Amino acid sequence: MKLEMSLPEKPGLMHALPLVDLLALIMLFPLLTTSLAPQAGVEVELPETDFRLQRVANPIIVSITGGADPQYWVGKELVEENDLVAVVQKRAESWDSGGPPAILMRVDKSAQMYGMDVMLKLKNEGFRCLLAAKPIQ
Repeated sequence: MKLEMSLPEKPGLMHALPLVDLLALIMLFPLLTTSLAPQAGVEVELPETDFRLQRVANPIIVSITGGADPQYWVGKELVEENDLVAVVQKRAESWDSGGPPAILMRVDKSAQMYGMDVMLKLKNEGFRCLLAAKPIQ
């Protein structure tokens, strides 16, 4: 018994279909991954509130992690507690949105006291501090 191929000798675009699927995935992944990216690169558990934060264009993001030894982050840069104000002042030199530079404080629930100390230091330097929180579920 002889088997015969039912496809024509030149199937046309049939061999190109996997390439089309691959191109669709290559275009889809960047679109999805940007929306899932964390805001500042440091994960903290924010407290809950029913207050809505005002929108600020390009704030300087300061994150404080929880635990026995909290870490201080300015954007994605790990800084020492003593150098925090100096690093924020250096970042504030490029502030061009008008008014005093805005600092978005992302403080872990377990490190609220450290956050208040940093906020007071930054307010004394003339910065406008905003506390980030998640909405009450």
